[in-house]
Amino acid sequence: MRTVSFILLFTFFIGCSDNQSVNLSDEIEFGAGYSIITTSDLPNINNGTLVSKVSYSGCSDGHEFELKNRTANSTAELWLFKKTDDQPCDAYFEEEKTYNLSESILSAENIVLIIPTEDRITLK
Repeated sequence: MRTVSFILLFTFFIGCSDNQSVNLSDEIEFGAGYSIITTSDLPNINNGTLVSKVSYSGCSDGHEFELKNRTANSTAELWLFKKTDDQPCDAYFEEEKTYNLSESILSAENIVLIIPTEDRITLK
Protein backbone atom coordinates (compact mmCIF):
# COMPACT_ATOMS: atom_id res chain seq x y z
CA MET A 1 0.00 0.00 0.00
CA ARG A 2 2.88 2.32 0.82
CA THR A 3 4.34 1.71 -2.63
CA VAL A 4 1.04 2.52 -4.33
CA SER A 5 0.73 5.76 -2.34
CA PHE A 6 4.30 6.72 -3.30
CA ILE A 7 3.63 6.00 -6.99
CA LEU A 8 0.44 8.08 -6.94
CA LEU A 9 2.20 10.97 -5.20
CA PHE A 10 5.14 10.79 -7.62
CA THR A 11 2.76 10.74 -10.61
CA PHE A 12 0.90 13.76 -9.23
CA PHE A 13 4.10 15.80 -8.88
CA ILE A 14 5.31 14.86 -12.35
CA GLY A 15 1.92 15.80 -13.81
CA CYS A 16 1.98 19.17 -12.04
CA SER A 17 5.45 20.03 -13.30
CA ASP A 18 4.54 19.16 -16.91
CA ASN A 19 1.45 21.38 -16.85
CA GLN A 20 3.12 24.50 -15.56
CA SER A 21 2.97 27.37 -18.02
CA VAL A 22 4.83 30.62 -18.07
CA ASN A 23 2.72 33.75 -18.06
CA LEU A 24 4.17 35.61 -21.01
CA SER A 25 2.80 38.92 -19.83
CA ASP A 26 5.31 38.76 -16.96
CA GLU A 27 8.18 38.49 -19.44
CA ILE A 28 7.03 40.04 -22.70
CA GLU A 29 5.60 43.50 -23.19
CA PHE A 30 3.53 44.26 -26.28
CA GLY A 31 3.16 48.00 -25.69
CA ALA A 32 -0.06 49.78 -26.63
CA GLY A 33 -3.05 47.77 -27.88
CA TYR A 34 -2.95 46.11 -31.31
CA SER A 35 -3.76 42.82 -33.02
CA ILE A 36 -1.93 40.66 -35.53
CA ILE A 37 -4.13 39.77 -38.50
CA THR A 38 -3.62 36.17 -39.51
CA THR A 39 -4.44 34.88 -42.99
CA SER A 40 -3.29 31.90 -45.03
CA ASP A 41 -0.36 34.06 -46.23
CA LEU A 42 0.46 36.18 -43.18
CA PRO A 43 2.43 36.39 -41.04
CA ASN A 44 5.39 34.77 -42.78
CA ILE A 45 9.11 34.98 -43.38
CA ASN A 46 10.04 35.89 -46.94
CA ASN A 47 13.69 36.25 -48.00
CA GLY A 48 14.84 36.83 -44.43
CA THR A 49 12.10 39.35 -43.69
CA LEU A 50 9.21 38.98 -41.26
CA VAL A 51 6.01 40.15 -42.94
CA SER A 52 2.95 40.69 -40.76
CA LYS A 53 -0.24 42.72 -40.77
CA VAL A 54 -1.28 44.67 -37.68
CA SER A 55 -4.51 46.39 -36.75
CA TYR A 56 -5.15 49.07 -34.16
CA SER A 57 -7.38 52.02 -33.43
CA GLY A 58 -6.31 55.64 -33.10
CA CYS A 59 -6.49 59.09 -34.59
CA SER A 60 -4.03 58.42 -37.41
CA ASP A 61 -2.16 55.61 -39.06
CA GLY A 62 1.60 55.07 -39.16
CA HIS A 63 2.01 53.91 -35.57
CA GLU A 64 5.50 52.78 -34.68
CA PHE A 65 6.28 49.15 -33.84
CA GLU A 66 9.56 47.55 -32.79
CA LEU A 67 10.46 43.90 -33.35
CA LYS A 68 11.63 42.23 -30.13
CA ASN A 69 13.12 38.75 -29.86
CA ARG A 70 14.77 36.18 -27.67
CA THR A 71 16.20 32.74 -28.32
CA ALA A 72 15.71 29.79 -26.01
CA ASN A 73 16.31 26.08 -26.67
CA SER A 74 16.97 26.56 -30.42
CA THR A 75 13.71 28.52 -30.83
CA ALA A 76 13.69 32.19 -31.76
CA GLU A 77 10.66 33.92 -30.28
CA LEU A 78 9.55 37.16 -31.93
CA TRP A 79 6.94 39.72 -30.90
CA LEU A 80 6.04 43.29 -31.78
CA PHE A 81 6.12 46.12 -29.26
CA LYS A 82 3.81 48.99 -30.20
CA LYS A 83 5.67 52.17 -29.33
CA THR A 84 2.89 54.61 -30.27
CA ASP A 85 0.53 55.07 -27.32
CA ASP A 86 -3.16 54.30 -27.56
CA GLN A 87 -5.12 57.27 -28.90
CA PRO A 88 -8.71 58.10 -27.87
CA CYS A 89 -10.13 57.98 -31.40
CA ASP A 90 -12.43 55.49 -33.06
CA ALA A 91 -10.64 55.12 -36.40
CA TYR A 92 -9.43 51.62 -37.31
CA PHE A 93 -6.22 50.97 -39.23
CA GLU A 94 -4.54 47.94 -40.79
CA GLU A 95 -0.92 48.08 -41.91
CA GLU A 96 1.59 45.61 -43.26
CA LYS A 97 4.83 45.68 -41.27
CA THR A 98 8.16 44.20 -42.41
CA TYR A 99 11.31 43.55 -40.39
CA ASN A 100 14.67 42.24 -41.59
CA LEU A 101 15.67 39.31 -39.39
CA SER A 102 19.21 38.80 -38.16
CA GLU A 103 21.20 35.71 -39.08
CA SER A 104 20.99 34.48 -35.48
CA ILE A 105 17.18 34.45 -35.73
CA LEU A 106 17.11 32.91 -39.21
CA SER A 107 19.52 30.15 -38.18
CA ALA A 108 17.35 29.07 -35.24
CA GLU A 109 15.78 25.64 -35.59
CA ASN A 110 12.30 27.08 -34.93
CA ILE A 111 10.91 30.60 -35.25
CA VAL A 112 7.63 31.60 -33.61
CA LEU A 113 5.73 34.87 -33.49
CA ILE A 114 4.04 35.57 -30.16
CA ILE A 115 0.98 37.78 -30.50
CA PRO A 116 -0.72 39.94 -27.83
CA THR A 117 -3.27 37.20 -27.06
CA GLU A 118 -0.19 35.14 -26.09
CA ASP A 119 -0.85 32.69 -28.92
CA ARG A 120 2.16 31.43 -30.83
CA ILE A 121 2.35 31.31 -34.63
CA THR A 122 4.98 28.95 -36.00
CA LEU A 123 6.88 30.60 -38.84
CA LYS A 124 9.63 27.97 -39.22
